[in-house]
Amino acid sequence: MRLLTGFVLSIALAGTAFAQEDGCAYDAQVFAVQGYETFNTTADGWQALAINDCYVEAAEAISGWHRTHAATLTAEQLRTLTWNAGLMRGAGGDYQSAIFLFRQTFPERGENAAQHYYTYAMIAFLERDRDGLQRIRDALASMPAPEGGLPDGAEWPPNLQSVDNLVTCFDSPFGWAIVGYCGDEVEAAE
Repeated sequence: MRLLTGFVLSIALAGTAFAQEDGCAYDAQVFAVQGYETFNTTADGWQALAINDCYVEAAEAISGWHRTHAATLTAEQLRTLTWNAGLMRGAGGDYQSAIFLFRQTFPERGENAAQHYYTYAMIAFLERDRDGLQRIRDALASMPAPEGGLPDGAEWPPNLQSVDNLVTCFDSPFGWAIVGYCGDEVEAAE
């Protein structure tokens, strides 16, 4: 908790585009001048909104930044931004928009099979297809490790824990399920 408090405090002190006193308001111009790495991977970018549960606004900020910088983005950067916007739309409860965004993030055919499964798992959860999600999870779990082994610290298959979270927490909202929070703690307290 201390770490989270420190993280939120550092966001407030860093002068990000997020204005805590205005709820989920943000200054799109502050985001627009940020480079890709700052906007997409640091607490000075869209994550400043997400950390405060402003998921819809985070998705809108991602979309606005993408429109501003579209001409300079690589295909992988575009895919990553679209994926993150899908995560934020899903966490904000807009499952249809999240599905639409996730469908745009599939790697090229024949590339990164594990990412294909992960994307299908996200879509199955959002479409409320429990059986399909379980089949995708099982297919992902059965993938053979790459020849030559894995880099140190790498888990195989990638993203299996996130997919397991979706299966285990299927009856919870997406934003909770993806991180493995099934709401059991709240139910037990009632």
